[in-house]
Amino acid sequence: PRKQGPYASDPEPPRRRGRNFLSTVLIVVGVVLLLVAGGMFVKAQLGYRAAQSTYENLQQYAVQDSEGDNVPAVDFDELAKINPDVVGWIYVPDTVISYPVVQTTNNDKYLYKLFDLSGNGSGSIFMDMDDTAPGVVDQQTTLYGHHMYDGSMFKIIDDTLSSQEAFDKFDKVYYITRESTFVFKPLFTAQVVDEYVDARRANFDGELTLEKYLEQTLEQAKSVAADAEERIPGTKQVLSLVTCAGEVIPRTTRAVMVCSLEETIERQ
Repeated sequence: PRKQGPYASDPEPPRRRGRNFLSTVLIVVGVVLLLVAGGMFVKAQLGYRAAQSTYENLQQYAVQDSEGDNVPAVDFDELAKINPDVVGWIYVPDTVISYPVVQTTNNDKYLYKLFDLSGNGSGSIFMDMDDTAPGVVDQQTTLYGHHMYDGSMFKIIDDTLSSQEAFDKFDKVYYITRESTFVFKPLFTAQVVDEYVDARRANFDGELTLEKYLEQTLEQAKSVAADAEERIPGTKQVLSLVTCAGEVIPRTTRAVMVCSLEETIERQ
């Protein structure tokens, strides 16, 4: 017969009990994490739907023409009743980009507020606080929009950073104000760090002219228009569309699509 050990009367040794306890804890933690992740997913989906509904409702104030690029006729009087910070409307044919543009005295207010000022992670498309309203007054007008996982806002701008094919689908970019419709054509999309202040500089002077800035940024561009080099010397004003770059969070760089002004159409 085997000798009776000190734990002979204990049906389960302490070491095994410890392993079982640890397993139970890990299972509980896993379940909690799954519940938290599920809650975050549901919250995100509800946020996407709320933002989508809000911006779909605003389309009634930007009735599209049935000809050409379907450029919308925007009712700024009605939009201003909802939000007096409205300065313009950004529209890119055959994409999801058709949004009102706001501007205020800081670049934080609309990061997490929709156009109707309700709180939402999708935020709004907004013009840099240092730009002259309503836009396309300075040499560079900079618009910001979130990189949303549901493909809304400026997500498609980041797509052009890694895909020349996606970039080539951008033929024209329309920026609409009360007085004019400005027609832009993309020059390139570049990836820049957050501290690259020239991407939001309204006007260039001294040694750094607009042309030199465009030439320097072109050198680090990921996607480029076939005629970009030929167009840069004659470019007097640009529209820059900025969003977060990449899919990994935290995102520390920005995708910047720079577009040259090709035509100005006065509104009737």
